[in-house]
Amino acid sequence: MRDGWLFFVLAVVIGGAAGDSVLSAHGLWLIAVVLLFAWRCFLWKPGDYVGRIIRPKAIIFFFCLIAGFLYAWSSLSLLPEPVRLDKITCVGELLDWRVSEARASGVIRLREWQTLAEETEETEAVSSGMEKVRGGKYRITVYPDSEGVWSAGWDQVRPGDILRLGGALEQPKAAGTPGTLDLRIYYQVRGWNGSISVRGEAEFLQTGSAPLPWRIRDHIHTLLSVWPPEESGVLEGILFGDSSGIPSLVQEQYKITGVLHVFAASGSNVAFVLLLSWGLFRWLPRRFRILLCMGSLILYAVLCGGEAPIVRATVLGLASLGGKLLGRGRVARLRWLGLAAFGLFCKNPLILLDAGFQLSFAAAWGISELTALLEQTRLLKHGPPVLRKMSAVTLAAQAATLPILMNAFHRLSLIGLITNLGIILILGSVFELGLIGAALSFLPFLALPLFQASLWLLQGTNAVLEALASLPWSDVWVIRPGAEFTVFWYGLLLSLIIGKQRVGFMLAAWLRRRCGQILSVAALAGGMRRETRLKLRQWLNRQEWEKSVRWLVLVMIALLIWRPWGIPRELELSIIDVGQGDSILIKAPGGSAVLIDTGPRTDRFDAGEKIVLPYLLHSGVKTLTGLILTHEDSDHIGGARAVLANMPVEWIGVPAVGERLLNEGWREGLSVNGQVQNDLRELRTGDRIELGGEAWLEVLAPDVVLEGTRSDPNNNSLVLRLHYYAYTVLLTGDMEEEEMAEMLDFHAEKDWDADFFKEPHHGSKYSLNIEWLDAVHPQAVFISVGKNTFGHPAPEIMDYWEDRGVPVYQTYERGTIRLYLSKRGAEMVFGRESS
Repeated sequence: MRDGWLFFVLAVVIGGAAGDSVLSAHGLWLIAVVLLFAWRCFLWKPGDYVGRIIRPKAIIFFFCLIAGFLYAWSSLSLLPEPVRLDKITCVGELLDWRVSEARASGVIRLREWQTLAEETEETEAVSSGMEKVRGGKYRITVYPDSEGVWSAGWDQVRPGDILRLGGALEQPKAAGTPGTLDLRIYYQVRGWNGSISVRGEAEFLQTGSAPLPWRIRDHIHTLLSVWPPEESGVLEGILFGDSSGIPSLVQEQYKITGVLHVFAASGSNVAFVLLLSWGLFRWLPRRFRILLCMGSLILYAVLCGGEAPIVRATVLGLASLGGKLLGRGRVARLRWLGLAAFGLFCKNPLILLDAGFQLSFAAAWGISELTALLEQTRLLKHGPPVLRKMSAVTLAAQAATLPILMNAFHRLSLIGLITNLGIILILGSVFELGLIGAALSFLPFLALPLFQASLWLLQGTNAVLEALASLPWSDVWVIRPGAEFTVFWYGLLLSLIIGKQRVGFMLAAWLRRRCGQILSVAALAGGMRRETRLKLRQWLNRQEWEKSVRWLVLVMIALLIWRPWGIPRELELSIIDVGQGDSILIKAPGGSAVLIDTGPRTDRFDAGEKIVLPYLLHSGVKTLTGLILTHEDSDHIGGARAVLANMPVEWIGVPAVGERLLNEGWREGLSVNGQVQNDLRELRTGDRIELGGEAWLEVLAPDVVLEGTRSDPNNNSLVLRLHYYAYTVLLTGDMEEEEMAEMLDFHAEKDWDADFFKEPHHGSKYSLNIEWLDAVHPQAVFISVGKNTFGHPAPEIMDYWEDRGVPVYQTYERGTIRLYLSKRGAEMVFGRESS
């Protein structure tokens, strides 16, 4: 690397990424790679085909790595402790405030707080934890009532006001399920310690003065309020990167078609701002023109809130303008990109874990380094210049961000390239018209017609995107590619930048040298005839040897797609942390996978889409052998719609409960795209489900259809027992005392003992049948439970197992619980440490 400053800056950032990654499962691998690279710098013996690395430079590089690592690692200790207070009142200064039709949200800096709960030992412990975050920033959310009416005062608040408010305060726990969003990191990257769900009125203690950027945004929002919020919200999202007012259906259409990035103010927005301001100030002298353009970029970045993508793009834009101002010609884009990353890392080292940061910088790097190369490919070099440039930029950005998208979101838009080429120019026009309208917002008679024109264009664009999003295979869910694919992919892109011939020569020379060393060792050992050694050396010295490198690359691609090392060699049972609900994944040796229940779905949250699907894809599950639904309650069947719509399922198993399968709960849960799944396998007591690799499921209940119980859906739940070699796991759905009593009558021998036991109905007191539970002698008990108002798990249940000396593990505390079974024994792995 010829740019020394960039070399050292990247060393700090790479070390920081290793320090941050201590939180993740692959952290040790990244640290090992960094240390191996640093060690190689010290012992590197340069060949004729590479530049010489100066030893002092390697030493500085090593210390930069260590400095970045220690700085990021130390920041992990500053993360707030998990806390939840259901009843608090607090006083704070409102820093930001945004209102949409469905909710209002903002940021408040707490000055004082107190709990309204009764004094208990638990409350005292929570209060002690809260003292460490007093004065921090919290995200607040306010919802209107069922008739759309806001509580008193919330329609009048503005940033700068000092308020007293009440509600529930939460500092989130670490993510307990691999592949899902870590709210703790998400909040910290944005400078928040937690969130407050507000209940009741806003009490004004002092009226403040809102900052100028917020007043400008609020004024524009007021002008746009004459149009329907679903239209004006999309325009505000494109202008300022604020997606809070965009309907979820519209966001989904933009996501499917691969243009969701238009709602993240970044490089394209800055480019349009720069073009517009450069044209508006063309009548001024060059120096003043540049300075005003720089001021325009800074103002726009402030209006957008200073998020990582807009900061990165603004730094590059200012660097380009600064080069013009100083007459230095072309700007070193990579250096300024590295400096922007370094600055953001110094401000908040955890930002390296943010997907938005990663995507923004990866796209900028790809556009900077790959665009020129892609323009010269056979596919593009003979096309019209404008189309060639746009296609190359789009391909470069998508190639540079592909592994990040697959790892972070598990989704790929198959029509993203087409939509980005065809729609992005129209959305650019929407942005330019809207931006001019925003600049003229102090003259409403001029601004409103411009806003109307941009909204007309936006309506046509949304209609096209809606049609494209409805096409089959417009986007797909993809399994997590893994670190191997990520390393290989970026290695492939770097080889394109360095040059295929040079990389091929380097690899061939390395392989030739290593094979020569092997032959020398074989000669010393006397294990090879002299004539054979000479023939092999002649073959190694031939030019055709470099062709072997191509075959090596093809073999590596095939292995990364096949991933034979990903096939499980032991049984893995995961009790997925879906909140207040159930979802259990069984991965049998040989690759078959069965999902039992799919978690809850509400108006605001779908566990199937947000948790279960990402976890399946993170775990490498491409197809479900079976989907078993224990009963029709929404906290068990709710996520089935998302799973069935996005992942192949060979069969669906349900309890044999006769006409109950026609009720609204089953029909609602099994409805996919308006079609009810009718091809069901009805499971009965005594059925045996083969999973492969010595693993099988035994159906223990229901024996008969129960009616008139406290909860008929719960008391007709499937009860299953998993067998694998000498181990058994009892899975009980939401069965309650009535179904337990029926099993006692039907199974006189009480043959439902197991080594591991999933407590029925999230630990409900209605599932406490002492005689039934006494027949089970588990090594451990699992409870799938989340935040709830039902009192789960019941104290009686916890006391029962404590009296028996059996450890109990809850998903609310431990996150996703993974149980590994093999001939060698059993092992439990938890998604997070108990808090």
